[in-house]
Amino acid sequence: MSALIRQRGGGVAAIFGPFDVVEHETFTCAHCQRITLVPHKAKAEQLGGICYGCFKLICDQCVGHGCRPIEKWSEEQEARGRMLRDMGY
Repeated sequence: MSALIRQRGGGVAAIFGPFDVVEHETFTCAHCQRITLVPHKAKAEQLGGICYGCFKLICDQCVGHGCRPIEKWSEEQEARGRMLRDMGY
């Protein structure tokens, strides 16, 4: 497991099978909020990557799309909603 994942609090997913329960550590993508399972002793590059704009873990689908954390996206949507409301839409 990556040292970065050990430092940041993630989560635990319990997958129930017919005969046993398998637990995996998880992390949440800083850009899209997707929950990703972390294989044992995995490196950050195997999971997706680290965004060098916000220095947080991101999933493999957000790699290469630039830094757009969920907070920034939410603020943009709120500003758009205020603009449309002020315009009468």
